[in-house]
Amino acid sequence: MNKKAKTRSESAQVEIVEIEPLQIEPLDEPPLDGDGRVRGTVAMSRALVNAQQGLTLNEKRVMMAALRCIDSKKSPYLHGKGNGYVSVRVRADEFAALAALAPRSGEKQATAAYEGLKEGCASLQKRQLTYMDGPRKVVLNWVWKAVYHEREGWAEVSFSPDLTPHIFMLQRRFVSYQLEFARGLQSLYSWRLLELLMRERDRGRLLITLEDFRHVLEIPATYRFADIKRRVIETAVNELNAKADLVISWTPVKLGRAVNSLDFKFIQNPQSRLALDGELPFEESIAAATAGS
Repeated sequence: MNKKAKTRSESAQVEIVEIEPLQIEPLDEPPLDGDGRVRGTVAMSRALVNAQQGLTLNEKRVMMAALRCIDSKKSPYLHGKGNGYVSVRVRADEFAALAALAPRSGEKQATAAYEGLKEGCASLQKRQLTYMDGPRKVVLNWVWKAVYHEREGWAEVSFSPDLTPHIFMLQRRFVSYQLEFARGLQSLYSWRLLELLMRERDRGRLLITLEDFRHVLEIPATYRFADIKRRVIETAVNELNAKADLVISWTPVKLGRAVNSLDFKFIQNPQSRLALDGELPFEESIAAATAGS
């Protein structure tokens, strides 16, 4: 090899740097508290709530179980080597609690939890979320790595660094809710509606255009309003009323003869053991939810 070729070869060499993410170990505690409620709160930017999240139900469970492991008010750059890469562990028993898997004999329930967690991790690395930042369309990956540890009952979820401003150092314009509100939800539409409602929980009212509702919940374009009402709205409202300790009502808002918007009003169930942050007394909650109607 002549000197010129050797120089080109040396300059073409690429240094491979192995990234060691900060590993956040799960708390050594059962996933349910003493009252049988799922432990933990998740928080995310409003942009994430308004985004097309592109997740399946099991993937959503895995991601939210992962988010509950972090402190959304702290910076990931203060830990480890300060590279901003954060990895968390999600245990099968945490997944089982969030999915509210039906009680079975211990071995069968464990198998169902392992399978659900494994399925939730299988394609998570490929999943992307999409949102608009002014005129710009932003597409982000949820994770850069998701590894299910066979026969060990846990998964390693490594958040995409691009997700950092949406899940860490949250000071304003963010949405948070207790995971207990999402426990046992069987419809992804229900979970997404829950997050939209939590975005407006200070008002107790969500007024959203039908177009935006279709977009955020990723409703098939083939669905007419009758389909949306039956398959999406009524299914989600009924499930949230039954499982999320909320009392939700809704009405379609027409522009001319066509439905243009959806008006959701909600309060916490007065019999609930859960408490929304900054919760008002029940009578005041009703007044706040119905104000301006």
